[in-house]
Amino acid sequence: MNLDDILAMASDQTLSQLERARARRATRRVQQEYQRAVSAGRELIDDIDVRDPLAADVDEAARISRAAQIAKLGTLTWVRASEELTWSDEMSLIFGYPPGTTRPSIRLLTRLIHPDDADEVRRTVEAAWRERTVKETTFRVVRPDRVTRYVHCHVEFVVDGDNHPYGIVVTGQDITEVELARQERVRLARRRETVQTELAGRDPATGLLSRQRFADEIDTARRGGSGVLLVVAVEPAVGASTDDQDRLASAVATVVRRAARRADVCGRTGSGEFGVLMHRTTLDSATALARTIVEGIRNQPFVVGQARLRLDAAGGLVRYQGRDETRGIDLLVDAETAWRQARDSGVPCVALEQPAPADERREICRNRVRAYLADDRLTLYTQPILDMRLNQITRQEILLRLVDDGGKAYSASSLLGDAERIDEVLPIDRWVIDRTMELIARGAHTSHYQVNLSSRSLGDPHLLEHVQGSLLHYDVDPGQLTFEITETARIANLTEAHNFAHGIREIGCQLALDDFGSGYVPFAFLTYFPVDLVKVGGEFISGIQDSAANRTIVRSIVDMCRALGIRTAAEHVEDQVTMNLLRDYGVDFAQGYLVGKPKPVNTPHRPATAPAEADYTDPERALRVATG
Repeated sequence: MNLDDILAMASDQTLSQLERARARRATRRVQQEYQRAVSAGRELIDDIDVRDPLAADVDEAARISRAAQIAKLGTLTWVRASEELTWSDEMSLIFGYPPGTTRPSIRLLTRLIHPDDADEVRRTVEAAWRERTVKETTFRVVRPDRVTRYVHCHVEFVVDGDNHPYGIVVTGQDITEVELARQERVRLARRRETVQTELAGRDPATGLLSRQRFADEIDTARRGGSGVLLVVAVEPAVGASTDDQDRLASAVATVVRRAARRADVCGRTGSGEFGVLMHRTTLDSATALARTIVEGIRNQPFVVGQARLRLDAAGGLVRYQGRDETRGIDLLVDAETAWRQARDSGVPCVALEQPAPADERREICRNRVRAYLADDRLTLYTQPILDMRLNQITRQEILLRLVDDGGKAYSASSLLGDAERIDEVLPIDRWVIDRTMELIARGAHTSHYQVNLSSRSLGDPHLLEHVQGSLLHYDVDPGQLTFEITETARIANLTEAHNFAHGIREIGCQLALDDFGSGYVPFAFLTYFPVDLVKVGGEFISGIQDSAANRTIVRSIVDMCRALGIRTAAEHVEDQVTMNLLRDYGVDFAQGYLVGKPKPVNTPHRPATAPAEADYTDPERALRVATG
């Protein structure tokens, strides 16, 4: 619209219906005033001084109120001398009262402001009066009908004709819709920052899916049709360090990935084991691919330390049908059985036309568990735990390891998983308990050890008796032991587990909950189990410095546990930045390569003072100090 348009509108004498209505109301008001003046005998002809309501010489409070009225804002005025509080019709509507239906007062205003915002409003008003300036604040109003609205206000002091302050004027506007929109933008931005784009569960050394995630992928594929599962096992490198083993696993994983098809899913299913899920393929095609992978590993020279070596490998395949009831973890067991047959027969791979019967698979797993126990293929490692309050290593966690044909120890997770499914894990837990008692008996009486127990074993009514008998046999102080419960979703008998937990506490041991937040443990578990320590899942600790979501979760767990009287520990602490964050959050214990790596149990372990903060950058030195 230009100047000519504006002038044309100004010259238009046509009145709108709204303008005609306003004119009629103005005429009626003039007529009413005229009648009242005549009745009162007043002189009807007088000089009128028309003044600008916003002029500088008009009362300041009146000017502010008039400006707010023009801008459709509400005003509230407080006069210090009389303690009088008034508000405009617009402000009355903001507060939820029809104009003229209530008497404004400080008491009523205080009741209308949300309790959580009252202190901030008071501070803002006091600052405006004290500093003689304009202040802004946003607060919530709880209306008489309990509806909450957001109000944004400008608070300013007003002066009289002599420039002396005499009161406060508040100009307010209902900004509920604007504030809710802002909060939603903040929420969405934070959600974009904290949401995980991919499920956790990758092997840190190779980047492949972990065993459990890989088993989940098998279940998903099986529901969608048929295919073939391949598991390739690689012989261990004798004498290689843990770091060299990880580098070797990464190199083998590269060979597997390059040979697999684009649509295939790869995973690390165990120490020296690699899985390839080939959906919608024939057994002949999968067998040809398996041979390619096995030959590729055999022909590939690998570097371990200063040596170059070639590794032997064997493959096991099993064909699955979409309509069968075999679980992904069961198919993994079948494929592992097949590669063992291939290794024993001296052939590259063995293929099974269909999954093994449940009874046969169960017997295979049972024999495997018993063989490890009978052949003394189990061993214990310990890993130091740092008390963050003392900066001192005061505990050791007992870790179960399996010994392969080359004498190398590796994780027992796959064996424990098989043992749990066939209810053969109790003998393993008893073995761990007895060996731990023996270790404590020949160690310092000030040491403290944390022992992992399978949740399946907790349902055995005789487990507590075994612990008590072992304590008595080795003359061990129960106060030196904490039993860690893992995977509580698999507890077979919750009542027996509850009895064990309370029984353990009664005899003087403590109870810990492992991997909290990573599984399906309900928060109610912390209220009906006498847990002394909660270990935060390692997936929330790794990379916490770069993950706002992980930081929020860890802080929440720590705050909740502190309120419940439960101490907290963090696993997978591998750098000083993470250590500092956890210390700031109030975590009680830290465990990980920064504190010390797992070490075989050969000699009694004694508590040691942790190295200085800068020394944590050398994990090897931390380990030497931690384990004496």
